[in-house]
Amino acid sequence: MTSGNYRNFAMASLTSTEGAKDLTDKVGRLIMAEAWLELAEQTSQLVGHEAKEAHRMIERPLTQAAVQPHQQAAG
Repeated sequence: MTSGNYRNFAMASLTSTEGAKDLTDKVGRLIMAEAWLELAEQTSQLVGHEAKEAHRMIERPLTQAAVQPHQQAAG
């Protein structure tokens, strides 16, 4: 699941509060919406962290490949 999916679930939870029969039901749906938003935020942070790590993993070999020919020519 993506953070966008979780945000859609949060929106659906918020929208469903309009049909809530009593205050307890409405509060429960709001709590559920908040939980979906928290999950979306955590997912976004995790994906961002993983993307940065993947970039670092790709960057290292590219940097080494760019530096090594210059080192060999100078040696």
